[in-house]
Formats: sequence, structure tokens, C-alpha cells
Amino acid sequence: MSQPLFSVFIPTFNRQDTLPQALQSVLAQNFDDYELLVVDDGSEDQTRALVSAWQERFGGRLRYIWQANQGKHVAYNRAAREAAGELLVLLDSDDTMLPDALRILADSWRAIPAAERDRFAGVEGLCRKSSGELHGTPFPRDGMDSDYLEITRRYGVSGEKRHAIRSDVLRCFPYPVVAGERHIRPSYVWKQIAHHYRFRYINQVLQTVDFRSDGLTRNASRRRLRNPGGLYLYWRDDILHHNCYRNGRQRQYAYAQYVRYALLSGHGPLSQWREVTEKLRWMRAVPKGLSSFVLDRIKRGEGR
Repeated sequence: MSQPLFSVFIPTFNRQDTLPQALQSVLAQNFDDYELLVVDDGSEDQTRALVSAWQERFGGRLRYIWQANQGKHVAYNRAAREAAGELLVLLDSDDTMLPDALRILADSWRAIPAAERDRFAGVEGLCRKSSGELHGTPFPRDGMDSDYLEITRRYGVSGEKRHAIRSDVLRCFPYPVVAGERHIRPSYVWKQIAHHYRFRYINQVLQTVDFRSDGLTRNASRRRLRNPGGLYLYWRDDILHHNCYRNGRQRQYAYAQYVRYALLSGHGPLSQWREVTEKLRWMRAVPKGLSSFVLDRIKRGEGR
């Protein structure tokens, strides 16, 4: 088969109950220039057998990839490496894709003149809840060209979004992997890409998303305490490289978070001093960051 336009990527971990809905929503697409990658992050249920039973329905389009449990971000890195498609599309294993999603993404990508596409990382659209309500806010206008930092910080766009992003770009911006940790914020990568590429933002709904009680989004507080190294990398990257569109108060908050997670992951004051560029702002942030660190240590102790 020649290179497909899309590699649809489903990361999954013990989701045999919801995965069939996600698979069926891909099978129901009215656009067929795609492959489907299911990256199993070490499931202990019947995920492997379930996917095997679905492979015939996809007529050779479905590839199953197993890895030891390392977290969704590592599965994302794996999908980017394995993808044969020009564009990678994420579909969480407890979400569903609207029947027109891939066609809409294809039309929007092809609407960008071929001579200009090297400047673009991809196309991004909206999500809705199963109730029909839009998740977060729409983009300021349909079909605008911008980047993640501008769209979130200047225009205040919020909520879950889904995109088709160039596989070659993703391979250049992998998620960092911290030994023993299972999570890093998705925007770590989107912020880095924002300095190099644009996205075309469209006000069309692509997926339906709902957050399970045992999912990543619903368990943010516990996840932060379990993954301080990833958050240290996230806030370090933020204060060193992504200050555009951020006022002084917001910068101060970012520095306090940097101090907090640097301490939680074993990076002491001397190491921090050597890293930061705004040393006075860092000094002002130390009391707040230190108090958050102490509270986190107490919570972590209570959770044992």
C-alpha cells in the first residue's frame, strides 16, 4: 500500500470495555486513506485478543503494537516512529471519532497551498462532550493560522482539541522519558513546536470526548505527585523558552511551579540557580515553591 495520508493512533491501557467504540468510530469513517495503529501500553486485560478479532474488519489497515507499561507519552513517541502516514491523528481509547473527521482534516490540510505546507505542522479542530456540549472554547475564527502559544495565551482558547500533525515533525519533537514515571503534559511538545510551525485551526468538531473516573484528567492531583520529574522538565522548559504572551504575574507563578517540582525531583537550589535566566524572579518564587513542596511531601506521605 502506498503511503496513507493518516495514521490514526489509539493508545490504550486496560480499556477492553471502551476500545470497541473507538475502533468502530474509525471503521465508520467516510474517508479511507488511513492506517490504524493501536499501541497497547502493557494492558493486563484482553486487549490483545480484542484487537486481533478486529483486524480482519480493517482489511490490513490495523497494526497492533505492544510495549511494557510506560505511559501515554511513550506510546505517542512509539506511534510517531511507527507511523507510515503523513499525518498522525490521536484517538484516545475511551473517545470516538465523528464519521466526517478524517475527511474534514484531509480537506483542511489540502486547502493549505502545497508550497506553504512546510511551514505548517498540521490542522487542529474541536471536541465535544457526549452531551453535545462543546468542550472548552472555539477558535477566534474558522480557518485561522496560528500556533499553540498564541492560540492559548493571546486568545485564551481552552478545552480539549484534536489535530492531525505531521509525523516527521513529531519525530523531531519527542516527549522526554523520565525513569519510573508515567506521564508528562501533552503541551510540553505543542509549545516546542509552536516556535517552528503553524497550525490551521478549524471550528469543526472532530471527536467526542468524556473523562472516565479512572482516567488521566480526573486524577490530576495524584498524577502530579507521582510524576514530579516530568513536571520539572515541563516548567523548566516553560520558564526558559515559552514566556511570550505571559505577563509578570504569570511568569512568577511558572517560576514557583518550577521550584516546587525541581525540589520534588531532587534538583536543589544550586542546580536551579545555574539553570534559571531570571534570577531575581527565581528568588522571589522560592518561598511559594518551597511551601508547595512541603505540602506535596506531606500529601505524598499520607498517600502511602
